[in-house]
Amino acid sequence: MDIYNFDKRQIPIIDKYDVIVVGGGTAGSTAAIASAREGLKTLLIEKYGFLGGSSTASQVMPMMHVNIESNPASSIDKEIRKRLMNSGYGAKDPYGNDGWFNPEMMKFVLEEMFLEYGGIILYDTDFIDAIVDENTINGIIVNNRSGLNAIMGKIVIDCTGDANVAFSSGVPCFIGDEKTGKNQAISLRFMIGNIDLIRFQSFLKDIGQNWGLDYPLIETAMVWKSGFPLESIFKKGLENKEINYEDGAYFQAFSIPGMPGVMSFNCPEIPDINDSINAEKISYSYQKGREMIQRLYKFLKKYLSGFEESYILSVAPMIGIRESRRIRGKYVLSINDYNNRSKFDDAIAKTAYPVDIHGMRAEYEVIPLKNNEYFEIPFRCLVPLNIDGLLVAGRCISSTFIAQSSIRIQPTCRATGEAAGIAAAHCIKYNIKVSEIEGSDIRKIMRTYGYNI
Repeated sequence: MDIYNFDKRQIPIIDKYDVIVVGGGTAGSTAAIASAREGLKTLLIEKYGFLGGSSTASQVMPMMHVNIESNPASSIDKEIRKRLMNSGYGAKDPYGNDGWFNPEMMKFVLEEMFLEYGGIILYDTDFIDAIVDENTINGIIVNNRSGLNAIMGKIVIDCTGDANVAFSSGVPCFIGDEKTGKNQAISLRFMIGNIDLIRFQSFLKDIGQNWGLDYPLIETAMVWKSGFPLESIFKKGLENKEINYEDGAYFQAFSIPGMPGVMSFNCPEIPDINDSINAEKISYSYQKGREMIQRLYKFLKKYLSGFEESYILSVAPMIGIRESRRIRGKYVLSINDYNNRSKFDDAIAKTAYPVDIHGMRAEYEVIPLKNNEYFEIPFRCLVPLNIDGLLVAGRCISSTFIAQSSIRIQPTCRATGEAAGIAAAHCIKYNIKVSEIEGSDIRKIMRTYGYNI
């Protein structure tokens, strides 16, 4: 490989903050709100022009239920859901999941909450590198329309999803399955508008679906050889060469609160892509995903009652990544913690969401969780090795590949984000290092805010 030496330049320091949160997605927006709520001067860096990450840019909705009675959520998560529900852009289904939301309105709610606490946002801004001195992160370098700039911070929280800040800082990271190195399958989501949901509901009943039909909250799914009623319809499309086998490898759709006649599709899954940090493969995935979406849409419009006058409303601007890099932290959550229903003194989140690996088969013994069983995530999973002044939240916290498949859902990411924001404030208020935080103290604070942990 040819090498080009990129000479370092003198970069202006444009500001200094108590806390810098990199990535305004599911975990990052929550971390920033939590930090600002504690009264800290907080900057949120986001590459898009809105917050929400997977929930908005990737159109990942609804949020999954944590499978614990009452669906417990962290305090900021509860407030987000409450605001969406009160405005008509959130909903609770018959199974107790109040995580149904409108992804467009989520952008407004997250931004409003952060700004209410005096937070500062830099949109259209890319993280370039970490500023590290003597194993401590002191700030970051960013690039936007103003050019390359340095921003200094007492604490930095990495919520990039890919552990970009941690990796740039020298934190050891895992990538993919420990045996194969492969990542979970990725998806490109899309929305279809002007669906006659009443007719579609009747159609699903007629073909034998007896779940997910509580209008206006409609849900359906299909995976080959899994017994879904829609499979017979997909087989017709396959026989008539109007879809390919890959189009039915994973198909799932949900209606959206506050968007009458619209459904969000958790598909297609992009075949044969199992490297989530390869730029060329990700670029190909967008192209392949749009090809599959067009084919799927034509099939749906022809074969599913209620889709006759529909149209493609939008394709997600961000590919749906389920898993990529994960940091090596003070504690590595593993399948043993899942199987043993582990509890921790420094727990900052809990879940009973199952092991959920897309595009691969797990070669590990998994003991399914029963009713009222759950496991916890310790704060130590947010504290990386080797670098001080840095916290990590979201799907890239310290865990093994298979454990991550259970904790990657949005409610858990929000809980880790809130814990990280609170912990950053705790460090600054009491003048202690991130590496010296007692996670049990963070747990106590989360409890005072109303999280049942």
